[in-house]
Order: sequence, then C-alpha cells, then structure tokens
Amino acid sequence: AGPLSQWLYSGLAAAGYPVICVETRHMKAALSAQINKTDRNDARGIAQMMRVGLYKPVHVKTIRSQEIRMLLTARKFIQSKIVDAENNLRGLLRNFGLKVGVVSRLKFEPRILELLERSPHLRQVIDPLLEVRRVL
Repeated sequence: AGPLSQWLYSGLAAAGYPVICVETRHMKAALSAQINKTDRNDARGIAQMMRVGLYKPVHVKTIRSQEIRMLLTARKFIQSKIVDAENNLRGLLRNFGLKVGVVSRLKFEPRILELLERSPHLRQVIDPLLEVRRVL
C-alpha cells in the first residue's frame, strides 16, 4: 500500500514476477489480532495469509490510466489557480469600490483595465497579477 505500490506492482510484473496487490484494511484487520506486534511477525502473518489464500486482491490501475488521471488532476489544479487569481483581483479592487461584475474569461482583463482607468495608481499592483492570470 502507499503511493509507490502501483509503481512497484508494474515494475515487478514487467520483470516477470507474479504480483498480487491486496486489500490493506482486510490485511490490517487480520494482523491486528496478533499479540506480539513487530515487523517480523507482520511479515510472517502476511506470508501465512498469502499461503492459505486469506486475502482480497485489488485492481491496480494501468500506467496509461494513471497518466490520464495525472493529466486531469494537473488540469483541475491549473483551473483552480485561474479562479483563485481572478477572485483575488476582484477582492483587491472591491476594497477600492471597483466592482468587476459578471464577465466572461475573455472579457475579464479588459474589464479590469477599464476599471483601472479611473485609478491608474493601482496598476502597479494589478498588472503583475494580470500577468500571472495570463500565464495560467
């Protein structure tokens, strides 16, 4: 179990070893009945359970499905940072009575610049934040 289990599973399988990933909660429940809990006894208990078939195998995702999940997670992260940047800009301007209102993504920056025409001294702070949003 853990973040490296999928990597270990695929590496061992590629090397030709028979690999089974087991349900950790089931294994933990069985091992918790031991009186003397040590790493050595845990290893013996796991080996015994594997020998007699007292385990629940779990599905391990393919490398391709892990790559797709990573791409989707990264995309969601970037999207959330864009929303964070826009909300930060809205909040900073609201302190000065400047309300952005409901605008599309494409019209967000022109609307900010339009509001800053009335307060050009705020551009020193807002321009770098707009650049961050553009990069995102």
